[in-house]
Amino acid sequence: MIRRVQGQIGFYAFESLSRFPELRHGVTTRRGPDGRDWSFSYQNQPDPMEVIANIDAACGALGLGQASFVGQVHGARVLVLGPHETYRPREPGQVFEGFDALVSGFGHTLMIRLADCQGVLIYDPASRVLGLAHNGWRGSVQNIAGRTARTMARIFGLDPQGFVACVSPSLGPCCAEFVNYRDELPPEFLDFKDEVDHFDFPAITRRQLMAAGLRGENIELSGLCSRCSDDFFSHRRGDAGRFALLAGVVA
Repeated sequence: MIRRVQGQIGFYAFESLSRFPELRHGVTTRRGPDGRDWSFSYQNQPDPMEVIANIDAACGALGLGQASFVGQVHGARVLVLGPHETYRPREPGQVFEGFDALVSGFGHTLMIRLADCQGVLIYDPASRVLGLAHNGWRGSVQNIAGRTARTMARIFGLDPQGFVACVSPSLGPCCAEFVNYRDELPPEFLDFKDEVDHFDFPAITRRQLMAAGLRGENIELSGLCSRCSDDFFSHRRGDAGRFALLAGVVA
């Protein structure tokens, strides 16, 4: 990934998306413009307006409009936004629950909040349809990444072979230990387990995206572990905050 600073805000960007100038995106770090921790989740945040200010500042630095986001319940439902439909909650009680992925073909800014889970960005440069998915281990079990790609293809009549997909910094195979994997994970995930019960979930996502029709060469994995890196919040490290994956298509 490429480390950038825009408007005094640090972001990571995917190299494979740099050839699409109309697609603006970034993965925030845990440090805000003033060097202090900043979070993109209402959870454990005493001032909701501070969260909104953080989201708006990040969107502004990327040249994007206000972000649509949903509740993220570790499920597998995909919300497709219509041309005039947005989800911009201004306080915790307004967050639209029940979905873990957003798809838009109408230039919406989309946001996924993260702390060890994967943010999966899927883009079709021909149609400019964009999808973002929140993908933790429960999402992997339910194949939320593949479901998002298939939803984009079905709703907009697209060929997923033209999609480009990127997986954000997340819990890496170095730290993704699952001692109860026999109860929690399906047998096909054993292909991605090492001898000490660590699983390579980014590689699992890559396989699921390819099964949904994407080309392997069009899938970029960040290679960054959120627990190992001080740049990101990590649930397994005990952090309460959330960083974000933001993306939107501009004219």
